[in-house]
Amino acid sequence: MKRKFVETCRNVGRGCLWTAVFLLGCGEMAPTDFVPGPSGPGAGQGSGPGSGQGTGQGTGSSSGQGTGQGDGQVPSGDPLPNPEPNTALTPGGRWTGVNWFGFETGNMAPHGLWSRDYKSMLKQIFDLGFNSVRLPWCNAMLEKSPTGLQINEYGVDAYTKQKGLNVDLAGLTSIQVMDKIIQEAQRLGLLIILDNHSREPDGYMNETLWYTVKYSEEKWIEDWKFMATRYKNYPNVVAADLDNEPHGNTGQGMKPPASWGADIPGFGNNDWKKAAEKCGAEILSIAPHWVIVVEGVEQYKGETYWWGGNLAGVRDNPITDIPKDRLMYSPHEYGPEVFAQQWFSDPSFPDNMPAIWDKAFWFIQKENRGKLFFGEFGIKESSAADKSSAAHKWLSKFMEYVGKKSSWTFWCMNANSGDTGGILMDDWVTVNPAKYGIIKPYLEAIR
Repeated sequence: MKRKFVETCRNVGRGCLWTAVFLLGCGEMAPTDFVPGPSGPGAGQGSGPGSGQGTGQGTGSSSGQGTGQGDGQVPSGDPLPNPEPNTALTPGGRWTGVNWFGFETGNMAPHGLWSRDYKSMLKQIFDLGFNSVRLPWCNAMLEKSPTGLQINEYGVDAYTKQKGLNVDLAGLTSIQVMDKIIQEAQRLGLLIILDNHSREPDGYMNETLWYTVKYSEEKWIEDWKFMATRYKNYPNVVAADLDNEPHGNTGQGMKPPASWGADIPGFGNNDWKKAAEKCGAEILSIAPHWVIVVEGVEQYKGETYWWGGNLAGVRDNPITDIPKDRLMYSPHEYGPEVFAQQWFSDPSFPDNMPAIWDKAFWFIQKENRGKLFFGEFGIKESSAADKSSAAHKWLSKFMEYVGKKSSWTFWCMNANSGDTGGILMDDWVTVNPAKYGIIKPYLEAIR
């Protein structure tokens, strides 16, 4: 079975929506045979945009997260009393990876597994030279089982040519499928960034905030604590991307809007900075070696940028309740294929872009206020192959400006991102050469 998963970009004021892939969630606990495998060298790749928007902000509690969380089970295996420091926060140690989405969709499993084996997908990411994978997930998947998986002991994977497709995923729940992916990524040496993309499957189109009527802020934090407990002993799970693209604005955009540094009167609890500090502190109390990834908002002091891309508020109100060496700010950045922002038609484009980036987010790293991780950015293959296209000029300028100075995960590995396509062509195995060629020079060497 093969289906197209088309993401939609919406004009919200001057902001736009995208979908990212990181791994964050809640649900039943890991099975008792969940044992970390041996570490090994490796890398991965990926590309693609992601975003989310929504209308509900309520405070009601959500449904339970499954019987596993209350039974006291934890992943087996020795803990890491002295985890090695995350090299992304030290000079020369960068995450340069790819998004692989699906856990946040109705399939509740990474896409492409209807035609590929999950181990083969991760091996191809590694072989392309990526060292990390951002895995998006939704809270609802913690209680569900996946669909769209081909489990076929006679099937042959198109990349490795090996027989057997996803045989060891038979009968597993979505969170158990995630366990398997993390275990295999650790075997290869691929780092995992967990991205809480939405509360509901495909909810990123309808959720502006980190909570909804069904999933309260308290439930959101509890689910993160569950994820930290489940994966804290895995050395390749390095970060928690707390919420994908908080957004909304006080103009014609979506409501309620996410704010930075103070609640906007009339919209209830919408201070994203405050919520991120609260959630991040809870996660670090369980997994103190993790990095807390905090995205931006859409609007600050009346000025808008891409959803989750506006971190201008950090200049006035930096995050102080998360240690600086455990924190990475994370803007998302896209080109004119996603939305024709006014700066793309400026006569000085693309030379006007560095000043725009400095104002929205790059000042943080430029002025040594913190570290940046670009969780999403991407381009269509047709634009990547056309050096005269505005999208090619944008991405080339962007990579020249930040590509070797920061961590990033390209959007996306998936072939089926409607906005940008992916590293893979529609056959889910052939690499798009032009877009990969643009980002390849900026990959961190595999250690």
